[in-house]
Amino acid sequence: MTERGYQTDIRRKCEALGVWRNEFDRTLKRLAKIYTRIDTVEELFIKNGSQFLVAHKNNKGETNPIRNPYIAELDLLYEQALTYEKELGLTAAALKKINETALH
Repeated sequence: MTERGYQTDIRRKCEALGVWRNEFDRTLKRLAKIYTRIDTVEELFIKNGSQFLVAHKNNKGETNPIRNPYIAELDLLYEQALTYEKELGLTAAALKKINETALH
């Protein structure tokens, strides 16, 4: 999906939950960027063999298995996405915690 498509999708979800405010627009745009980065990294991970461990040569020339850098990047992006989803009230716990009177 495109970044613009994610923006539309996120906003629709927020509106459906009754939590959308125009002040959230910047957060929505950042979350859409994160989603598109996730798509890109997932595609690269698949394109490069979907291996969770990859061979790495150290300074001594020895080859050792290490965690695939794509997995590390995905974990970071997933964590960032969850943070922004919480900010927008898109998780069950965050939605429950939103105080509507504070948003007016």
